[in-house]
Amino acid sequence: MKQTVGVTEARNRLGELVDQVRYRGDTVVLMRSGKPVAAIVPFELLEQWQKGRETLFAVVKEVQERNRDLEMSDDELMAVVSEIVHEVRAQS
Repeated sequence: MKQTVGVTEARNRLGELVDQVRYRGDTVVLMRSGKPVAAIVPFELLEQWQKGRETLFAVVKEVQERNRDLEMSDDELMAVVSEIVHEVRAQS
């Protein structure tokens, strides 16, 4: 279950909110001035996000290393990337 709570209210109910996240798997979005500013999520979910992020950064690093000696302007490179994205979307 996802719920939104103001930061001040969350401060007063922190223990209760942490228990809801821990035992029920809830997500609590913390709001300040009507805008989301942070979230309390189950720790396992945070670990999954971190692993996914590490994997994506590893792919980016590999691509950068493979193309380190590429002699192409940024505009040319963006044109190639746009063309590839268009082709992939057309196949989906």
